[in-house]
Amino acid sequence: MKLILHTIRDHFSAYGYHYFKTTYGFNPESSPDTVIFLNQNPSPDSDFITIQGWIHLGNKKIPVFHVPADLSGAGKPLVFFTNNHGTYPCAVETADTIIVSIDIFHHLGRCLSGNFEQVWKNHRDLRCDLITMPFMDYYAGFLFDTIRQVYLRSHLPFVHKAFWPEGKTCAVCLTHDVDEVKKTYQWVTYPLRLILRGNFKNLRSQFRSFIQKLRGNEPFWTFDEIIRKEGSRGVTSSFYFLKEMGKVRLFDTKTWRHFGRRYDFNAPHVKELLHNLYSHDWEVGLHGSFYSYLDPEKLHSEKEALEHALGTSVTGGRQHNLNLKIPETWLHQERAGLLYDTTLGYNDCCGFRWGISFPFRPFYPEENRSLNVVQIPLAIEDLPYFHCQKPWDTFLTIFTNVEQSHGVLTLLWHHTVFNENEFPGWTSDYVKIIDYCKKQDAWIGSGRQIHAWWTRREKTTIDWEYDGQLLKISPSPQEQEHYVTIYVPDSMKIIEIKNALVIRSDNYSCELKTPVLPQEECIEITFSGV
Repeated sequence: MKLILHTIRDHFSAYGYHYFKTTYGFNPESSPDTVIFLNQNPSPDSDFITIQGWIHLGNKKIPVFHVPADLSGAGKPLVFFTNNHGTYPCAVETADTIIVSIDIFHHLGRCLSGNFEQVWKNHRDLRCDLITMPFMDYYAGFLFDTIRQVYLRSHLPFVHKAFWPEGKTCAVCLTHDVDEVKKTYQWVTYPLRLILRGNFKNLRSQFRSFIQKLRGNEPFWTFDEIIRKEGSRGVTSSFYFLKEMGKVRLFDTKTWRHFGRRYDFNAPHVKELLHNLYSHDWEVGLHGSFYSYLDPEKLHSEKEALEHALGTSVTGGRQHNLNLKIPETWLHQERAGLLYDTTLGYNDCCGFRWGISFPFRPFYPEENRSLNVVQIPLAIEDLPYFHCQKPWDTFLTIFTNVEQSHGVLTLLWHHTVFNENEFPGWTSDYVKIIDYCKKQDAWIGSGRQIHAWWTRREKTTIDWEYDGQLLKISPSPQEQEHYVTIYVPDSMKIIEIKNALVIRSDNYSCELKTPVLPQEECIEITFSGV
């Protein structure tokens, strides 16, 4: 059994191929007779800035950005492409071959270079609906599943790096933007907004907060509550701290927030907070100020100021207001020494801005390289979440999509909304999400933890050889533990495993955890029923 993939041989496809190998943890070319690449020329009407048509993968309707070849008559149809001109198969199967004419690698490479910024400008009406699903993950997942089936139907085991540690199904990244540490201009703007909306019920909540303030309880100092809620569930999160110096103009209310969001990292109560968070394994990260996304010197100085107050290096963070200029902001972050960023999302709807739920390194075509700053896509921010007609249903939809793709769901809950007087129910939904994700066996952590795992996984290699009965798997580097997933054909059964522990298994796969292996040792798996 073999797989024939149509692909354009250019730097976008090359990077898409690299991303696919890195994300799914195996090399399609390790068995050259199994996966064959068929070079094709780009379609003249495929500009990749507009949706050219659609395919259906399961119950998902996925946008297509350049037109695949028509495979009518080439075999049994597996996937159909449809647009205004008609419908035809773009993936087919014969007795010994599967052919796929959707150029998945080119789609991935274009996506990773930022093409979707123009796509969403051309399809504003579709954006918020489409991004609830990580549709680029579905392209890559379809290819991954197809390659796996080719191996299994050829009576070969299939091996790849596990996506997450300890057999976890997917990951959840918990983050909080620390825009301010006390309530200032909001004493005016919040009540005024409620009065203009005729919302006098919630106006009472402002009065209750004011009474709390008079009693010495700052309504926006909610850090102890967050730590208690998360710590009791065995999880930690990221707090991104802001050094805002944007100009304030008296008669421009949009600039008032710059004044209210000014606080000193070295103020005793703030510095104590930074050290307390860090010493208990919560992450302290950088929340780049409103204009720093355009100013590399400003971003660098803010990072240095935070590191000076904290007394150690800062790994990553998020830009304030989700301000991004792509790729310039990421180049500034790269030069400042940040290792990851989690700005890539929207603050008017929930979902995946580039259709990807996995951590990734953006492609920089001008230099034909990946950027050093790992992107952990933002999926759900509190404000657009609670503006949804049915917030919990929105979460369930997005989480289910991430779980199926084995990606990461990043949450942004501002620390201020843990003030129950002014934001009733916002804390309980956050806690409910964490409890649900734990029940679904997701791996939950901070941005720093997600980044550390993913970069470690990137550096891991898994080589294997199979002689018809014995499967030998050699993970590298040998001085660390590894997680490996194995899929087994129906005709074969595992009868012995050496040098690894089974941490999860079902009828067709198992996940193994290796100890630190002695030099020249490998995992050995013996099969019966071959």
